[in-house]
Amino acid sequence: MDIQLNQIIFQMINFGVVLGVLTYFIYKPVLKLLNDRRERVAAAAATAAEMMQEKEKLESRHESILLKASQEAKKIEDEARKESREQAKLALEQSKQEIVAREAKFSSELAKMKKQEIASMQDEIKKAALLMAEKVLNESIDAKKHQKLLDEQITKIIEKL
Repeated sequence: MDIQLNQIIFQMINFGVVLGVLTYFIYKPVLKLLNDRRERVAAAAATAAEMMQEKEKLESRHESILLKASQEAKKIEDEARKESREQAKLALEQSKQEIVAREAKFSSELAKMKKQEIASMQDEIKKAALLMAEKVLNESIDAKKHQKLLDEQITKIIEKL
């Protein structure tokens, strides 16, 4: 068992060539793949964070509209009480009828505002969902099919409201 220097050098060169080939063809592509995946996950997380912020903005907007409506309803109610105290029994009946009419009008306006807000939220949710799905899939989505699915889901959500 002699140690042969030529054979050791040949094995070292052979090992170096195999290491270089593996690094070039396997290690670097795997690292690139992992980095690409990390970037996609980060982008998806950023998109999700943006969508959550948008959702919070919409919720705060919705709350402010409801608060305004509540204040307006209280204001209308207070005015109706003042008028009813000042009028006679006949005027009291008329003010009650006015209050009922105003409440109905306010309710219909509130319902209209709610429908408009829901419709605008539907459009924004649809757009955001399509945009997110396109980003996640990195390909074009059949908008008609997804539009139909989104309409069904949003209708279910609205019914629960």
